Amino acid sequence: MTRGMKFNILIACAILGTLTLINATTGFAQKTTSTIKIGTYDSRVVTFAWSRSDYFAARMKLIGQQTDSAQKAHDTARIKELSVGSMSYQHLLHLMVFSNGSAAWIMSLVKDKLPELAKTEGVSVILSKWELPYSDPSFEIVDLTARVAGLLNPKENIDKMAAEIGKVNPVPIEEFTIENDMLDLYCRRFGKK
Repeated sequence: MTRGMKFNILIACAILGTLTLINATTGFAQKTTSTIKIGTYDSRVVTFAWSRSDYFAARMKLIGQQTDSAQKAHDTARIKELSVGSMSYQHLLHLMVFSNGSAAWIMSLVKDKLPELAKTEGVSVILSKWELPYSDPSFEIVDLTARVAGLLNPKENIDKMAAEIGKVNPVPIEEFTIENDMLDLYCRRFGKK
């Protein structure tokens, strides 16, 4: 489990603990209590939406420019650095789309839009469903995956792929290894065996 995931789980637990306390104390003060709603999203779908957005296109353009510059300068050390960085980045994205790697840094791109979404949907918290291992049965869980993914403005319709992603359980992150193709590419590119 990454440090980011641990931090997100810690924050989620703190928020849920606070909400439970608020729910418990207001329950004693009032005869009727309202249900606490938690908004969740599938981080795999959100990552896929991001990969079809202008955010991703800008990142790929920057990487391409950096690579072109290094190649024009015949800077082999920089080319190697960028190649390894690109392969690492691809592996990270695979962790996020095929496993349950944290999408917190992608969510930071739309954090200013989350309060309005929470208000519209009537939820108190929005977090990845993979980082909510437990919630009190009195809480209502609201799936906001499509709405959160939409905040990234994907440049193509992702509904079909989102549905396919949602049908499959994520590969456990502790079982997710670097693909052989990626290692072979590295070895061919840099003369390693």
